[in-house]
Amino acid sequence: MTLLSETDTSPSGDSQPVALSPTRRRPVHGVTERGPDLLPLEPGEQYRFTFAMDACVGCHSCEVACAEQNDTPVDQAWRRVGELEGGEFPDTRRFSLSMACNHCVEPTCLSGCPSNAYEKLGNGLVVHHADDCIGCQYCIWNCPYEVPVFNPIDKIVSKCDMCRPRIDEGQSPACVLACPTHAIGVEKVDVAEWRADHASADAPGLPPADITLSTTRIVVPLDIPAGTRPANEHRVRREDPHWPLIVLTLLTQLSLGVVATTVALEMAGAGGTSPTTSVGSRLGGPATGAFLAGAVALGASLLHLGRPSRALKALRNLRTSWLSREVALFSVFSVLSFAYAASWAGPAWIGEPDATSALGRWPTSLVGIAAALVGVAGVYASARLYLVPARPVWNSARTPAAFFATALATGPLVALLCLDRSTLRPLWVAVLIGVAAGGIVAQLVVQACLQAAVRNRPDHQHQGTAQLLDGELRGLLLTRLAAAGMGLGLLAFCLAAPLDSAAAGGRLTVALVVIASGELIGRYLFYVSVVPYRMADGFFGSR
Repeated sequence: MTLLSETDTSPSGDSQPVALSPTRRRPVHGVTERGPDLLPLEPGEQYRFTFAMDACVGCHSCEVACAEQNDTPVDQAWRRVGELEGGEFPDTRRFSLSMACNHCVEPTCLSGCPSNAYEKLGNGLVVHHADDCIGCQYCIWNCPYEVPVFNPIDKIVSKCDMCRPRIDEGQSPACVLACPTHAIGVEKVDVAEWRADHASADAPGLPPADITLSTTRIVVPLDIPAGTRPANEHRVRREDPHWPLIVLTLLTQLSLGVVATTVALEMAGAGGTSPTTSVGSRLGGPATGAFLAGAVALGASLLHLGRPSRALKALRNLRTSWLSREVALFSVFSVLSFAYAASWAGPAWIGEPDATSALGRWPTSLVGIAAALVGVAGVYASARLYLVPARPVWNSARTPAAFFATALATGPLVALLCLDRSTLRPLWVAVLIGVAAGGIVAQLVVQACLQAAVRNRPDHQHQGTAQLLDGELRGLLLTRLAAAGMGLGLLAFCLAAPLDSAAAGGRLTVALVVIASGELIGRYLFYVSVVPYRMADGFFGSR
């Protein structure tokens, strides 16, 4: 199917539009010359890239032309040329793979973006609107090709738009014109037909096309050796730890654990709320701690954004973005946890809670229950952020299990430290310590399941995580496991001292510090040990 045309000159001197075959495109070493006109689209069609792998010589002219056309920073590339290698010595072969944005039928960068900074145009182009971008970089996680790139100068992401200004003028993209071997092209595709059969988008060195329904048609050589793989597959590196997100996830989960513990104690009448106890020893203590932890978490999350002043734009895409939902739910949780803490301080609009009357406590109880339920929803939304096919090790039930286990392991201990333990029956202290111990055991089970998965799954992503955890991260992993074991021992030791003694408080504090340190190391490992899908790179790397 011929989908491009150019103006040619017939022997009579008349200019006639002639079909441009896939092997007849003018090599142009600049992008100012007019390229072939694009044929108009019919309903249900869109433009897409094509790439002939056996024609590419790896000269990187397309990268240079793209950078010049779009004025991208020196250390960034919207189109990248990777290397593939296959065969057995001495019969080995090497191929090049030039890829840019695939302008997918179902772009996950668009559906996941919280600020609606992406748009899929009628001609199929997936474009990014810089003014709407808050620099959260979630689109990079969502895209299995890691097409969007973060610009540290402008603090936003950017990506290939198939040279949209040139497309709008009927011209080919810069990379197409600059390719000296005509390996890159643009053509039309019937979207419905492509949904039914998109096998031509799969190639060695690329993620499965069905994740996003990539539209780039790749011509793979018929004689390509079996087992051809990216030349950089031997290189596995740590990912960014994203410290603001570590703080956000840990503190929101801790805050949920404290609120849930406080509500449970209140509903059971076990919170030390008699009128003779001081405000600091009542449930207002842990409730206030929960609010402060949540507030610090939300503040820390702003540091992850390239444009924190535009953070409110993160609420724009509640329809499809789990990040938007996380922001909304944790904002509501923060308000409710503040109201819950304030209610225990006896503000005039709620009144002083009466420990002897269920009716006197019901406004406070309702606020606490609402805060706990919204907190659960918030932690679930937070976990769903990481359940993306582009990062298979995260895309598992282990992720939400680990997040909720953190709440169980830390929340009850913080609540115990904030309470006057002399007003609690020993049974309740034992129950709370048991819940914390259960959270630690749950984390150990999650870790064991992860270790089994990364060793048994043959794909590069799981094997890469296993390589990291068994190699350069092994010391941290062992420290994390040792902290969990020590935490369990310290919790058992805490029950040996009188509940209201200074020794008991000291043991609880040490136990919390050890357990929290283990959770911190575990969350760090969560971020740095994941190996995402991405395009093939060069042997020595370019990113």
